[in-house]
Amino acid sequence: MNDVPNTADLAADTTQPAAVAEPARHSRARLFTFVKLTLSALALGFLALKVDLAAAWQHMASQSLWLVAAALIALSAQIVLGALRWRTILESLGARAALPELMRVFYVAAFFSNWMWGGAVAGDGVRAWLSVRMQMRVMRAITSVILDRAVAVAGVAILVILTAPLFAAQLGDTATASTAWTAWTPWAPAAAAGALLIGIGVASQMYRLPLNWHRHRLLGAVQTLSVETRAVFLRPGVAVAALGLAVAAQFAMSLAAYALAWSMDIGLSLTNCLVLIQPVVLATALPISIGGWGVRETAMIALLALVGVPASAALALSVQLGLLSMVAALPGLALWLRLKTDPRGF
Repeated sequence: MNDVPNTADLAADTTQPAAVAEPARHSRARLFTFVKLTLSALALGFLALKVDLAAAWQHMASQSLWLVAAALIALSAQIVLGALRWRTILESLGARAALPELMRVFYVAAFFSNWMWGGAVAGDGVRAWLSVRMQMRVMRAITSVILDRAVAVAGVAILVILTAPLFAAQLGDTATASTAWTAWTPWAPAAAAGALLIGIGVASQMYRLPLNWHRHRLLGAVQTLSVETRAVFLRPGVAVAALGLAVAAQFAMSLAAYALAWSMDIGLSLTNCLVLIQPVVLATALPISIGGWGVRETAMIALLALVGVPASAALALSVQLGLLSMVAALPGLALWLRLKTDPRGF
């Protein structure tokens, strides 16, 4: 009896697991999409039953279109600032790309983040893929997107920490004996933001651990990410530029919210927007809903209630922010269609 396996049999054995895994992967993706769709539908349905939709519409019907246009400009500026932030990170990692190319890629990613079911995860995946198409190394493309996301979140954390004392003072003035616990509310996100910044610092030092980093490809990727985190966050010139752009981008988002609140006469201060919009942005970025819908509205209503904003007004503000963010990202669709028709578009 011949114990030597046939080459064709070996090929069949090695391809069979891959053939079996592919349908399973698609099934998990469909299930995940269904779960996100369900969560968004449930959240929006619950809000539709609990919130006075007629009052929400009244807030939007009487607003100034000039202030709505100003909010749209601020959201467009946020995309541009994000592209500049990413460029700063790439340059710190030794990657070179023309700013117009990076701007086009970032706009396409913004379109996918705002219009596709995957949200920020889909946008970041498309951005990494398009970076590879621009002849960037795969690992460099992935780490640059991850670090850009980390810098953006760090910008949110910095704004939360800087504005927490102001928010605590304002909230303390309105707190009663029965709701004195609300005096601690501003410090909870500030503590979380501080923990996040500490975590980034720890990540920048992980490469120093006495491990055999080359034992496994995943460990090698972690080491590379740690070294490049250090290159971005622990080099003063790079850190100041990248974090400054991140803070400016989040300030633009807060300005957009403030312009919309002003246009609807909600009575929301700029300080309130600076503090309260940041957690909403983080919640929207979580891949647990369709484009952040439902999650954003729920978070907005809960947080703005802390400063006395009615649920109907908070819902109107949240819906308009979501819709205007989609409009601001629409140039990315034109750039994506150009890429589909002309592969040399980037």
